[in-house]
Amino acid sequence: MTRMKLAALAAALALPFAALAEDAGTFKIPGTNTTLRLYGYVQTDMTFDVSGRIADIENYDWASIVSVQPLDGTVDAEKTGQLYFTARTTRVGFTTSTPTDAGAIGTKIEADFNGPNGFQGQTFTNSVLFRLRHAYGTIGGLLVGQTWTNFLDLASYPDTVDFNGPGSIALIRQPQIRYSFSLPSNLGLAFSLENSRNGSVGRYIPDVTGALSTSGKWGTAALRLMTNQYRTGGGGTGSPKQGFGGALSGSFKVGNDTLVAHVVGGEGLGRYLFNGITNFFGTNAAGEFALWQALAYHIGYTHVWNPTWRSNLVWSQTFFGENGITPYTGPEDQATGVFQENKRIDQAFVNTFWSFAKNAEFGLEYAYGLRHTYAAVGANGRENRINASLHYNIY
Repeated sequence: MTRMKLAALAAALALPFAALAEDAGTFKIPGTNTTLRLYGYVQTDMTFDVSGRIADIENYDWASIVSVQPLDGTVDAEKTGQLYFTARTTRVGFTTSTPTDAGAIGTKIEADFNGPNGFQGQTFTNSVLFRLRHAYGTIGGLLVGQTWTNFLDLASYPDTVDFNGPGSIALIRQPQIRYSFSLPSNLGLAFSLENSRNGSVGRYIPDVTGALSTSGKWGTAALRLMTNQYRTGGGGTGSPKQGFGGALSGSFKVGNDTLVAHVVGGEGLGRYLFNGITNFFGTNAAGEFALWQALAYHIGYTHVWNPTWRSNLVWSQTFFGENGITPYTGPEDQATGVFQENKRIDQAFVNTFWSFAKNAEFGLEYAYGLRHTYAAVGANGRENRINASLHYNIY
């Protein structure tokens, strides 16, 4: 092949990536009018539990879930000095935008490798499962597909090394139909019909969420509402109980620093409160179906020391009211998912991040958690964990 042909071939291969110099990762797909943007990162997380942790982190979540932390005196709570490395949070994704007569159509697909895999986890060859995070399409203000719940305010999410962070938020992605539109005075409004949780309490209508938000040079603020329905009886055919929740949150600029705050409360919040995964419905003394009450908050402060170094302090609490429910206080069995109900959960994070290169950073953190249950005095679960992460963006 002549030098001229080689040069022509090299130029042709480079054409789709010609936009990289101006907008990294973005280029037009040859032969179409669709613009594609690729993104992702490689991340390795390291945890060291000074006190106990749940035993099966291959099938349960390896990151902090203080609501199921082993209780004092149990076998798992007595284990100390447990180390775990994983690259499960490595992430890849892409977005597209295509102009049409009806308006620009956008799509997003994102996945990571954080799916549980006890069969071929660290006991065999450290295999993990590819996990869908986002998959949706948009046109105008309409979004259809799977993404973060409309009840979550990511702007108020604290900056933690821990992959989960505090359990005071709705850390869920689910299929939904959402419509967003702009209002005067820099306000935004979004309504969403979201997938309901089925299982032992059947549901026949979608969960409904609404969010009113605003932003400016000062930061962001949001008010969010949610309602969901539970049905009791065989196959979930009994009388419905309506759960509800509200959240107020914000992210505020303090010079070069940032303050985030979030408060949420309601009945039957369930998965709309990460710490509430074991406290959302039950039976009272009269044998009637009832919903747990919950109130949670977090506050976080980010101090920027210089352009490559920042540190965070985060504090969070979650409170549960039994609302007439008789709390389960028997022996806890994580293998079967039977847990003693929680009364209060405290969490704290102290961390620092160092951006040692343009597309890479290292994070180090101490995470503390204390779980109080409705069982006898002293039935608590404690987390004392050192977290570290090494993060490399693909560009």
